[in-house]
Amino acid sequence: MNEDDSQKVANLFLERGFNLTDNIEKSDAIVINTCTVRQHAEDKALSLLGKLRGIKRNKPQLKIFFIGCAAQRLGNKVKSKFNFVDEVIGSKDFYKMENILNLYYERYSSKDIEYPKLFNSEISDYQTIMRGCSLSCSYCIVPKVRGPAISLDSNDIMREIMAKDEKIKEIILLGQTVNAYIDKKNKVDFVKLIEKISSIEAIKRIKFMSPHPLFFTDDFFKLYRKNKKISRQIHLPIQSGSDNILKKMRRGYTSSDYIDIVKRLKEADKNTSISTDFIVGFPGESQKDFEESLDILEKIKFSFAFCFKYSPRTDNPKDISDLSDDEISRRLSILLKKVKQISKDNMAKRIGEIEEVLMLDSRHGKTSTGYNCAIIDSNKKIKQGSLLKAKILKVEKNILHGKVQNEKL
Repeated sequence: MNEDDSQKVANLFLERGFNLTDNIEKSDAIVINTCTVRQHAEDKALSLLGKLRGIKRNKPQLKIFFIGCAAQRLGNKVKSKFNFVDEVIGSKDFYKMENILNLYYERYSSKDIEYPKLFNSEISDYQTIMRGCSLSCSYCIVPKVRGPAISLDSNDIMREIMAKDEKIKEIILLGQTVNAYIDKKNKVDFVKLIEKISSIEAIKRIKFMSPHPLFFTDDFFKLYRKNKKISRQIHLPIQSGSDNILKKMRRGYTSSDYIDIVKRLKEADKNTSISTDFIVGFPGESQKDFEESLDILEKIKFSFAFCFKYSPRTDNPKDISDLSDDEISRRLSILLKKVKQISKDNMAKRIGEIEEVLMLDSRHGKTSTGYNCAIIDSNKKIKQGSLLKAKILKVEKNILHGKVQNEKL
């Protein structure tokens, strides 16, 4: 979601006559869009501010904008410590960004401006459909810094998607609990929204992140079975395989509930690949709890997993892990090693399978199951954005290599 916000902010600057640059010292404006989910991300943003102090001193006309979730959490503390920062704009005030920029810069007509893609590929784009979160997971600061869950108007969402460049073939729907989306005014829930987007002929693939186990419905499983535009890779955070830890995290589901969702997804399409998130070292995590995470990793055979050390977001003693950093690091290392091996095994099992590939360029694409794929044994130049079938012949360096079976533009 931060990437989508960064794209929107970049576009606001382009409309005011700016060009993007990687050269900080030559910049006329610097925007630091921050995350505060983990302490490391917040520390990194503040460290960057420290490095900008000298640049601002030598170039007082430079404008520095500190925005996003860390800005929301820290508020005036940022200005107190870094008084050279021009604006601190929290995530709850993101909608004010355009008006704030109007105080500094004149806006030009955007009719002839070509907006560059900052993230993903030229054929893939993000679409935020929800902001905030109304859950109360004990480790998560998102509801505090982004506010309660708000579903955006489905008509506005459709207008934004329809207005995207014709090269866009993949839409990635974003929301903290994206499958909880509900536009009550227009009577459009998550399933109906996907159906509406699917009706756009130019859109070849629909992804979404991150769904929450609590919000899957029978209607979604029915749609998933029949609608092949929905990506066959589902990123479904589990956080822990231990029911004891899941309860302490206030996640609202058990490991059995999670396994049942995965089972239903794979019953709808056996080729479904599941990726996930794990947190290691949560307060009270015993060796048994950790081993239960290893067990569920083995049972589900995740295609990939993002694994993180627990990061407390308050100074409350009950929120501090009772494990040493060395022990948390040891467990993380064991988990990552197992994730890497299972991921490698999963890729090897794709050999001989037929995969749907959305082409990012003339030779490389992304499978519906979420893997990078290189096309071999093809004599013709394949059009970017093409959707084709490829038989996987081998795996090299975490990339599937496949031979075209057919191609549909």
